[in-house]
Amino acid sequence: HVLSSHLNSTQGWLETLRPLRRRTHHAAAAPMTFHRALVALALASLCEWRQLAATDEQLCEDPDDPLALLQVGSVRSARSGPPRCREGDPCESDANMEQLRSDMSKVLDFGAAPGEDAFSGYGGAHLAPLGRPEMDVRTHSRSKLVAQFKSYLEERQREIRGHRGLPPGSGQTVKMISLALEEVERIQDGKAIDVDTNPHATDLGYPLTVLEALIFAANLTDIFSRPKYGDTPNGKNFIEFATIIVTYGYDSPQAREFYARAIQYMSYMPYDAGWLNQWIATGLTYTINLGLHAYRKVPWKWWGFGYDESFSVRALPEPPEGKPLVIGLVSDWACGTPASDAVLRELKKHNPDVVIHLGDVYYSGTRAEQREFWLDPMVAAFGKERLILNIPGNHDYYSAGGKGFFEAIDELRQQNASYFVLRGKHWQILALDTGLLGSVNTVSRNTMTFLTQDQHSWALQQLEIGKKQGLKTIMLSHHQLFSRTEPHGFANSLANEAAFIPDQLRGTYPWLWAFLTRSWALPGHLPRNAEPAVNTRLLSQFPTEMLKESGVAAWYWGHEHNSMLFKPYAGLERGRLIGNGCIPNPKNIDYYATTNKIDAEPWGGFAETLPGSRVGIGDNFWNLGFVTVTLDGPKATARYFQMADKDGPKGPQWGNATKYWEEEF
Repeated sequence: HVLSSHLNSTQGWLETLRPLRRRTHHAAAAPMTFHRALVALALASLCEWRQLAATDEQLCEDPDDPLALLQVGSVRSARSGPPRCREGDPCESDANMEQLRSDMSKVLDFGAAPGEDAFSGYGGAHLAPLGRPEMDVRTHSRSKLVAQFKSYLEERQREIRGHRGLPPGSGQTVKMISLALEEVERIQDGKAIDVDTNPHATDLGYPLTVLEALIFAANLTDIFSRPKYGDTPNGKNFIEFATIIVTYGYDSPQAREFYARAIQYMSYMPYDAGWLNQWIATGLTYTINLGLHAYRKVPWKWWGFGYDESFSVRALPEPPEGKPLVIGLVSDWACGTPASDAVLRELKKHNPDVVIHLGDVYYSGTRAEQREFWLDPMVAAFGKERLILNIPGNHDYYSAGGKGFFEAIDELRQQNASYFVLRGKHWQILALDTGLLGSVNTVSRNTMTFLTQDQHSWALQQLEIGKKQGLKTIMLSHHQLFSRTEPHGFANSLANEAAFIPDQLRGTYPWLWAFLTRSWALPGHLPRNAEPAVNTRLLSQFPTEMLKESGVAAWYWGHEHNSMLFKPYAGLERGRLIGNGCIPNPKNIDYYATTNKIDAEPWGGFAETLPGSRVGIGDNFWNLGFVTVTLDGPKATARYFQMADKDGPKGPQWGNATKYWEEEF
């Protein structure tokens, strides 16, 4: 029932939305927001389906208040995990934001036309709604909702024009409103769509962000339910973006360049609407792809008992004679923006012998994104002869169940799975796939990620081999073992667990019996509704004693788009967050602050960072960065680099990287 209602049933989506209509009949009129307008447009698209039954069509009738359908809250931040509401932050209730995220992901009807492979060509960049025959886009339901959105803009436009003492800049505001109205029509008519050159799941990100910037810059605070934030670096960039659009045009090189440098992937209000792609892609995975993922499990040994410990193991490269081996680490990097280009440019200067990406190709790991944002830039920088490896994050599995990720690594032919071991004379690098079970983003209650049984057994075998050979181990994963700022999820969630049923029925990986272990039986012994500061499912798979006895010298991860070097915590000597590869974090938000959403009491409080190890800030964002680990016999030296942004004529730009921390282990 859960699968049919929440994962791959249009009827289930309608059932989810119908209570919204009943609730809104008696709701008082509320200010309209840009994000509510997006929901209205998405709902209108859903109402166009000819397959709607008579009872379903009632969903599309106009309620007593035509805008009542829009009163569903404001879309949550696109950051991984729930938003962090700190004192002074403009956060709304989690329930509203989670509801809208769920609704948005379910009603946006983008996918393949009937009989068409949704994941062919550019990563599934098709916009014909699933199973919907061709029809005039100007249907009654859509035109009514769009008309309501436009009427608010037009009313505001008339108010400004009719004011005798026009305040300074009103002429520019009127022009921005006019352009916003034009943009509504462009999006509605499909004129803003260009699927031929777009690598994302859809190419709605840019036109919707243009619309957002124009409304934001027009200072429509009476229809925005949030403050303007015009005095924040992010707010100023959005205003400048709107000004560039007014001056040079919607599709001008100046506008596209500034969007890529200052706006794209922004996940704090106002934010990049392109993040919608991750939910759209996930929705397609659980419809067209039937909820199946492209994970490759560890083979079972036919000649004995257990999983094959020799699978996905290769030797560490031998460094040039007389020189140490240099490994370059970068995480959450594959954005395809000037920022990610700059990070790769600086990493290349260190001439690493091995380059490892710790996952996440944005927005959703489509085939085209994997190629254009990860594979091609890496090969162009280092060549195919260099050892270039990748482990998946949650975003890599959103589109087509991760097919794009595996096609990219297959083309390089340097790894045969999403996890691997590099083993040398003194060291081994153990890289894990935590993205697979962390790839459900359309439910309000997420579960903590962990390793499938086959991969967990394989990883324990690698640690045991390293222990017997007297090796030190460096562990790599996309997801963190612990955090001081973001929740990992809950131990159990019916909807989230149901999302893995198709894979288990198909045999993609062994049955997830780990879910039978409840929160109170995991490390920390927390109640079911608590979100721990430590991923207790991962910690149960790699207990404190094991990490120490197996010689784990450091564990590097990403997922959070920041850099934090932690003091010993939860039994781990060196936990290292290096997720600041490309995503811009506005400098006015304290990304080192703790959150009250997670429970750290069982571990003596929140994890602390090493004194003096924080990255700095630039003109707009927290600094980006990467890491090099130099292996010289039994000694390892890790060097941490950061890059600050500076305002330039085309938007933020990034200069040379500087070292801000160094350690030996």
